Amino acid sequence: MRLLLARHGATRNNAEARYTGQSDVSLSPLGERQAEALAERLASVRLEAIVSSDLARARGTAERIAQRHTLPVQLDPNLREIALGAWEGSTYEEVLAREPEHVARWRADPLTVAPPGGETVLVFRDRLVQALDHWQATYPDATVLWVTHGGVIGVLLCHLLGMDLARRSQFRRDNAGLTEVALDSGEALLLRLNDTAHLVDLAGKEQAGQVEQSQVL
Repeated sequence: MRLLLARHGATRNNAEARYTGQSDVSLSPLGERQAEALAERLASVRLEAIVSSDLARARGTAERIAQRHTLPVQLDPNLREIALGAWEGSTYEEVLAREPEHVARWRADPLTVAPPGGETVLVFRDRLVQALDHWQATYPDATVLWVTHGGVIGVLLCHLLGMDLARRSQFRRDNAGLTEVALDSGEALLLRLNDTAHLVDLAGKEQAGQVEQSQVL
């Protein structure tokens, strides 16, 4: 399977550096323009399937891409961002001020410590592997697009490349960026990482500021 991984367009939470997790926020005006640019970039790529997280920011991005293809958007809740529970909607600084001890435990061991009401990284990884197994079995020799979230891309790349999950933040994952992986006989080959060439015409103050906040979940 050739797997294309697209992060959704920007949201206001991204611009304000607020944790979003599984909160169902919509694309911002910038995010809508990014989604359109990504859709245009992919218009000439032959896709056999378009699969999206069911959250609005990913779904809205996927629907713009699907308009240029004769394909439905197949929704998969397993492609949602990591759940951040009570921290969603807050900035890191706000959470740190409220719960410094919990933040310290989470930063020390995010693989097994979750935000209140949220997911650990290990639980998150396991549901992504479940999604990967399902879609690879369904489309073993096809080109499949996942429209998903920054956390998904970082964790999935670590899993596929046999890397420690603690290194997931070393992959840059800008809004509407495009990553590509070839999967064959259990091996993964990273072909493209965070390609944002299609966003060059959006460059400017708003886009530059968004890039600085692009890693916020």
